[in-house]
Amino acid sequence: MRGFAAVSVLAFHACMQSWETIATGMAPVVVFFVLSGFLLSRSLDRDPDPLTFVRHRLFRLLPAAIVTVLLLTLAYRSSGFHVGFLPSFDPLNIVLNALLIRSDINGVMWSLTVECVAIPVILISHALLRRHGATPVWMVVGFLVAISFWGPYVHLLGDFTNLAPLYAFVVGLLTRSGVNLLVGRVRPSRANVVVATAFVMMLVVAVRKQTAVTIAFETLCASALVCFSAFGPDKLAALRPFDFDVVRLYGRISYSFYLLHAIGLAIAVRLLPSDLPPTIRAAALAVVALLITTPAAWLMWRFIEVPFIELGRRRMVAKERLTDGLLQADLTSARKRSN
Repeated sequence: MRGFAAVSVLAFHACMQSWETIATGMAPVVVFFVLSGFLLSRSLDRDPDPLTFVRHRLFRLLPAAIVTVLLLTLAYRSSGFHVGFLPSFDPLNIVLNALLIRSDINGVMWSLTVECVAIPVILISHALLRRHGATPVWMVVGFLVAISFWGPYVHLLGDFTNLAPLYAFVVGLLTRSGVNLLVGRVRPSRANVVVATAFVMMLVVAVRKQTAVTIAFETLCASALVCFSAFGPDKLAALRPFDFDVVRLYGRISYSFYLLHAIGLAIAVRLLPSDLPPTIRAAALAVVALLITTPAAWLMWRFIEVPFIELGRRRMVAKERLTDGLLQADLTSARKRSN
């Protein structure tokens, strides 16, 4: 699903480079948010320690983001290359972008700023879910949905950052609480209809102007896809494309692909003639950007993402071993005193 979402973002942006459109590619980002909430809730189920969770998120998000900002800084300093509007490349702004506080150097990184904001929201929501059940968490969703209609909140962080879909993380978290029992009882034929309907509805909504209402529909559709992928009947025909090897590849490299696709698209814009018919230009931009971004994303996934994720896990394993060793020492000391 992440693979489809990542390539869809590139396709949306290729269209935006070819003709005037009100679509902004928000729908795939909402899919990312719902999936993150779902998967991070599993991580918290295994280890609810907030410090471990935050450290894991930092090892997951920051290394590839820092490398992307440094690549763009190097490209600008050496050749004047930049993505979108010309940002400031002064040292402070570079640091703020690398730490995901700002996103003007690589505009698509606004969603990572929202992911950082979502960390305490996810922690609080998961704690409420464990202690008090789903009701107070749905109240959090209701509150976040209500303020998603309020402009000052939506644009609170400036730049391209949009806080309206923040609640999608919490909805993703809630898909693990009880929904699986309902989804698992749906017949395969009906499940296929629901999944296909969610796909079509998301596509229809995605090409509209992005408002609080459209984002709510996108969150609903993404939640349905996640629920049926995780808990629905086996081997649903509507979900079979997710199992293709090439889609799984893009799923693995989706984070790096998302970070780098704007660079690939900017290079494609400079390579291709601007007088092509809009449809042909959009298709050509998408293909060329895909060919440029895919190997770059694989390299960053393999040599940046994977090593730092493993480093974060080794730190967690080392902590667990230290804790187990201290516990064993305490037990041994207690046995000696009792003897």
